[in-house]
Amino acid sequence: MKKTLLISICLCFFLNVQSQIKVYPVEKEKLSKRDLSEEAIEKLRNSTTLFFYREEDDVEELKSAIEDIWTISKIGFIPYSEIENISFINNSILIIEGFRRSGKYMDNTFIYLRLYMNLVDKKGREFKETFARVELFPSFKSLSGIRDQEEELAIDYIYSQAELRNWNPGFLRNYLKNVNDLLENGGERGLYDGQDDLPAVLRLENETLYIPDYVLKKMNKYTGDESEIMDPKELMGDYPYNYKFLSATEISNKILAGEDFYYLIYTKSSFEKYYTVYHSLDGEIIFNLYKPMSNNMKDSDFEDIAKSMKKVKRKMK
Repeated sequence: MKKTLLISICLCFFLNVQSQIKVYPVEKEKLSKRDLSEEAIEKLRNSTTLFFYREEDDVEELKSAIEDIWTISKIGFIPYSEIENISFINNSILIIEGFRRSGKYMDNTFIYLRLYMNLVDKKGREFKETFARVELFPSFKSLSGIRDQEEELAIDYIYSQAELRNWNPGFLRNYLKNVNDLLENGGERGLYDGQDDLPAVLRLENETLYIPDYVLKKMNKYTGDESEIMDPKELMGDYPYNYKFLSATEISNKILAGEDFYYLIYTKSSFEKYYTVYHSLDGEIIFNLYKPMSNNMKDSDFEDIAKSMKKVKRKMK
């Protein structure tokens, strides 16, 4: 397999709503929706899914986090350093990939975890069938490091050196549980789908929302500097319910310990941001929104969650 960061030049398409998890094929060049065939799903079921993990990952912890929720196929865990020695025949692949959309006024880099399989069409031509894509959030320093690499070394850098803020066993567990369950049940959740009117969001009235403290890092949109830390009270000024900031690792550990709570994941993908609230035990998504051309979380973003609760209450009357 050629280890490269795909470089593509195309138009930038922005739609109104997105989410951090996409289940159904999104072609990287145009982000266009296609339907998955039953034949493709059946081939996925009969495959072994190879999860390529990063150098810093605790593989035993990853196995413990993922093996019991991944039921669509068998699953194996492979160090990325061994990728050249692995056969992809009859295997499906969970691997970090990325691409750039370049144009006269933009240079956007996207990094994500992709589930795909090499298949053959009716004319005998090989193609890659994408089943799902999960957006990842590199720090600005890491994003700059990725862009500085020669094309053939970019993915090596991501696997060995990059800081991915939403990559840990607990977050991956519920990301992949959503992917698995949607594929098992024939459902879909798109990059361009948002949910801000789910009745389950009302649970936050009586629950503490746990928030990863990387949310407090404020990125300067001109320099990329992330040294400024936002005031938590100002950021949460329009969120009238209980909340608590913890490190992403602490939230991950709570998920793996089987604790029952709700947590937010904020993902910045190029100049787009997603924020989603999950239930720790089953990965249920109770809220998510997307906003383009936005670099940091704002008080208005948390106000959106509070507003969604009011919206649901009005609907229930």
